[in-house]
Amino acid sequence: MPNNMKRLILLILFTSIICYCGFAQYKVFLLHGYANPKSIMRKIDKDLKKEGFNTENYAYPGLYTDLDTIAQKLYLDIIKENLDSVSFVTHSMGGLVVRAMLKYSDTDTAFPLIYRIVMISPPNQGADIADFFKSKNMFHKLLGPNVKKMETDSTSYANQLPIPCNTEMGIIIGKRGKKKGYNLLIEGDNDGLIKPEHTLLGNETDTISLELDHLALVFRKKSRTKVIKFVKTGHFR
Repeated sequence: MPNNMKRLILLILFTSIICYCGFAQYKVFLLHGYANPKSIMRKIDKDLKKEGFNTENYAYPGLYTDLDTIAQKLYLDIIKENLDSVSFVTHSMGGLVVRAMLKYSDTDTAFPLIYRIVMISPPNQGADIADFFKSKNMFHKLLGPNVKKMETDSTSYANQLPIPCNTEMGIIIGKRGKKKGYNLLIEGDNDGLIKPEHTLLGNETDTISLELDHLALVFRKKSRTKVIKFVKTGHFR
């Protein structure tokens, strides 16, 4: 039986266990974005705990540590916990950390089932602000190794990462809702760092657009409510 089919069967099985039995070892991991502390996810973490979820607000050194190294450590840390299933709530580059982790977890049949993923303004097709620094060599050392990996070119690291399959995935998109976005250095509508279309992967279960900038998407109640809704139901509405 193909590995993807096995994981799909496991998804159905664990959905039943979590919904009706309540005894599966299940945890929701929260991952912040590039150059942010984990405290940026504190309000969402608190909201999830209030709803009864077992959570971990996961910290990683996103500024100067390579994405692959971060992803491998996340994979190893999850393996140690002996969980049956996991979900992820990510902000910005945190979505790429989860996708990079799939390079390790997808070939490990002992890895917990990935139940649901909520990505808040992820640079899935790259971050448009990273393109701004592309030709500015003086910033490369200062900004660390991951900004280059988030360029929007079709051959960039972000565009070559695995895409989550056999999981329910929701994407929250930030925009200004006008011809010009929050950042005038980026052509067209944007959340200050990313254009709406560059957040998408093409196989999302659900998406929702909110007229909020990149950081407000984490803090404002209307976006946090959508995160909780998806983690609980697999849909934003």
